[in-house]
Amino acid sequence: MLNTKMFSRLKQLKTYPFGLFLWLEWILLGSALLVELPSNYIGAEYSNPNLSVALKFTLSLLCMLLLGAMGLKLPKKKNFHKWLYFSTQITLIWLPVISSNQYDFLSLFSYLIVVIRNGLIFKQRQCWLANILLFLSFIPSLTFFDSFSEFQATISRYQTVTFDDYQWLIIVGAISNLILYALCIIIFWVLVHVLLREYKSQQQLAIAREQLRQYALKAEDRATVHERNRIAREIHDSVGHVLTAQTIQLNNAIAFWNSEPTKAYQFLTEAKELVATALKEIRYSVSTLRADPLAEKSLKTAISELFQEFSSRTGIVPHYNINLTYSLAEETKLTVYRILQEALTNIAKHSEATAVIVELQTFPEHLYLLIEDNGKGFYPEQNTTGFGLQGMQERVTALKGNIKIASDLKQGCNITITIPYQTLLLINSK
Repeated sequence: MLNTKMFSRLKQLKTYPFGLFLWLEWILLGSALLVELPSNYIGAEYSNPNLSVALKFTLSLLCMLLLGAMGLKLPKKKNFHKWLYFSTQITLIWLPVISSNQYDFLSLFSYLIVVIRNGLIFKQRQCWLANILLFLSFIPSLTFFDSFSEFQATISRYQTVTFDDYQWLIIVGAISNLILYALCIIIFWVLVHVLLREYKSQQQLAIAREQLRQYALKAEDRATVHERNRIAREIHDSVGHVLTAQTIQLNNAIAFWNSEPTKAYQFLTEAKELVATALKEIRYSVSTLRADPLAEKSLKTAISELFQEFSSRTGIVPHYNINLTYSLAEETKLTVYRILQEALTNIAKHSEATAVIVELQTFPEHLYLLIEDNGKGFYPEQNTTGFGLQGMQERVTALKGNIKIASDLKQGCNITITIPYQTLLLINSK
């Protein structure tokens, strides 16, 4: 139970955008602690450690642990808190240096930890300023080398090394350390900046995907309602009309059953044909309401079956060319199928066409769909919400596509749809 609470608490305190920075910071902190271990605590001298060294080591250890613990809670809002946080980190780095009068490579690892946190808490300009100040804070440490005396004693054994040479070596060493720290900070900051920018890009892409998905769902819901209303109108107009005519024929058959059986039989035959027509209309209406017409089918197979159904209903055999060289998401396939289904329904109901041409292709940049007929045509500006055009437009808009409708009286109708392939990739990678 306690472990669960601790894990939950650590999860709440997590302030890093992804685990890589946290792991990297722990590695740097561990490296800093290992480098900081004084030689008195290693090997044979471990049994009799010097008290002063032990106190210095304890102070360094506490400072490093505090520096690591500060990473569990990063300031996010007020600039004052951010700069106070930054100053506290510099203080924790400098305390062991001042107490021991020695500046070793421990600070490099500590500085790199601060570079990571600067990228997480500051904006870009403030981050550059913080990193410059971080580097400048290193320069005074060059005066804290107590190892200079040891170094001088060592090289004094060699008669060929003069005091001037010794001073020159010290200057070269200081400049080398400056260059080393500057390069490490710059390279590490560039790495952190690139990773953060990539992370933010991934976040923005995920948000765009989610927004697109939500928009597509809303458009699909609106299109579904529109589709159901259209089916209701079709059932009322076509099936209702057929059933009304059938009732008249049956009444006529009853009226002439005794007096003119032949005529009554004719009325019954016509009523039977009307029943067949009504059944055909109902089957077609029900087929358009199927939740997933692409279940266990490829888009090309489903479209071929749609064409067969259209041909049996209208007697028109569509001329079509389907070339899908790029993969499509399931949402895109269903959208293309519904658009084509709506267009064919409009042609069957309103166009009085005798020929239909359909072209569906995928290109590297976009998906292309063309639906053309030679029917009586209409004025698009007067029918923007009729004939199912609104549902088609909503479906295309949901995929950030473009639809163009060209028609005129007695000139047929031409519908051209293009959908950017980048949009298709976004949906496909959800």
